[in-house]
Amino acid sequence: MKRIYALVLCFITTFYSINAQEKLWQVDLKETLSTVGWIKQSNDGVIIASGSKGLVGLNNMTGETIWHNKELKAINKNTFLTIDGLPLFYVEYAPVAGKTRGIIINSSNGDILYDTKDDGSKIKNFTVIADKGIILFELITEKERNIMSFSLKTWEKNWVAPLGESKGLMEKFAGASFINHGPYFTNDNNIVIGLKDEIFGIHTETGEIQWTHKADKRIKALVYSDINNSLYLGIKKSKVLTVLDPSDGKDITPGKLKLKGTLIDVRPYNGNLILVETEGFNIIDPQTNEFKWKKSFKIDFLDEVIPNEKGYIAIGKDEKDGTIALVDKEGQKIWDSKVKGYAYYVTPTPKGVIYISTERSNILDFEKGKDVWDKDVKFRSIPAVTYDQQEDKVVLFENKKGYKFDLNTGVIELFAEDIQLKEVSKKTPLLAEYVDGAGYLINADQHISLLSPEGSLVYTEYYNPASSIGGLMSVAQLGLSIAGVDLDIAGAMDNIETLSALSSGSGLQTSQDQTDGTSETNIAAGLYVGTADNMATVFEVTKTRYTNSKSIRSHKFIVAKVKGGDDGTKHFIYMINKKTGAIDKQIELLDKTPNYLIDEIDTITFINEKNHIISAHKF
Repeated sequence: MKRIYALVLCFITTFYSINAQEKLWQVDLKETLSTVGWIKQSNDGVIIASGSKGLVGLNNMTGETIWHNKELKAINKNTFLTIDGLPLFYVEYAPVAGKTRGIIINSSNGDILYDTKDDGSKIKNFTVIADKGIILFELITEKERNIMSFSLKTWEKNWVAPLGESKGLMEKFAGASFINHGPYFTNDNNIVIGLKDEIFGIHTETGEIQWTHKADKRIKALVYSDINNSLYLGIKKSKVLTVLDPSDGKDITPGKLKLKGTLIDVRPYNGNLILVETEGFNIIDPQTNEFKWKKSFKIDFLDEVIPNEKGYIAIGKDEKDGTIALVDKEGQKIWDSKVKGYAYYVTPTPKGVIYISTERSNILDFEKGKDVWDKDVKFRSIPAVTYDQQEDKVVLFENKKGYKFDLNTGVIELFAEDIQLKEVSKKTPLLAEYVDGAGYLINADQHISLLSPEGSLVYTEYYNPASSIGGLMSVAQLGLSIAGVDLDIAGAMDNIETLSALSSGSGLQTSQDQTDGTSETNIAAGLYVGTADNMATVFEVTKTRYTNSKSIRSHKFIVAKVKGGDDGTKHFIYMINKKTGAIDKQIELLDKTPNYLIDEIDTITFINEKNHIISAHKF
């Protein structure tokens, strides 16, 4: 829900001076808005300014007022959210008299595309489904839940379908989705949505509720298979895997699909379905909905099964000890290997199965499950991960050490030792980025360092934050806690996603894109709906704008405070060169909590000064 290529930093203050910047424009909105409470930026670059006399859209390159809605006064900025990849945003407006309204606005012209003033509902969440040409919005009122289909072709509401009574304070007021499973689009032209203990089948075109299913207890898993147009339903503490017909919700479960544990997953593979439960996994024949193996394959603490050309990789995860096993196509064990610690990352590579646990890391060969590396690599926290395009290797950094790992040969080498990063501990959630021609950027919110490809530290720096950001929980620990694992592990969960992308090959092009520098203009991405003869353009992104957003990645923006002598403490926005560590540009601030935006696409800083003067400065 955030602008993909924009770093947005929002606080409340005034600015003192602008140093070494080219001022593009400045507008005074005192007469238009009286006071400007906040500024945001939409996906198409328009600056949205909210004040006591309405809501305004400004051209980000000229400062010209594109539109002004005088009715939408003093909008709460915490309700502002952008719709992924589209020039649309959502805000909530509380008029002096009447119910709070949820509003979807076209940022390019200010048109209100949807207004909940008639029913008093608010938008909780949304899912963009480009191939269907719709957005599914989750709406909630004081008493009920609804789902709305919004057309990407006409930019109008298609329909709203009721999903029963809203339950609990978290569902009514928290920002999380109330949809727990799906949405799935079935072969019967239905949308299937699973909530806590209910399932709804909704007609895609009309929004009519075709059927509902009420479970006895909370739904643990709901999976749709388009192979046989069936829904597989796992209920908490139930010993039966239920199969539903998605056209009418009727139970079509055969007699032999009994579970010994709790359903974890059902996934298609090679024309079959892999059923994974806590007590083992088996293969379902989608033609008969019966198990192919007489006995399910069992390992302790089974958590995941990865299909592979060599067989099925079964992974058991426990806080202290786990197991990785390779199983053949008939459900027979080829080998199994004990893993010390919680294996939070496991994936196949050409040389075997690599795993990273809280205690050790290695590769298990496909033949016997033996260690490929002579010596374990120990990561005490989730390592920072990037990909070296020049050397065609994955780079891992953690606990003062840097490693290079060749996914093709399985060879890992220690290339950096005793790297002392400034103000960094083993629990600092570090991220890594490949900087073409320079090395590997190791960074956190207030920290930035560069490690050369040869393993030497080019620079390391820590900038004191302008205000305290304490009390934040480690993202990695939070993720494991949700999974029911209590471990002393820190780091960024993004690193695990990067590892997965790299090991599958899907992350290589993304890494390369970050250093492209072309200015050629053509269509890089777009969304079109309709028939081949009558296609409507929803949005397009030109490659010029796309690669401009990449070129700014040569710098990192950090807000910092600096203690001076007679001048006292000052606050700055620093634009730091990733290759050299030098501060190429800076803005001096009057207050430690400024209200500004940094647009990385067009490399502009937008400032809200004195709560009515908006200015833009080119880096």
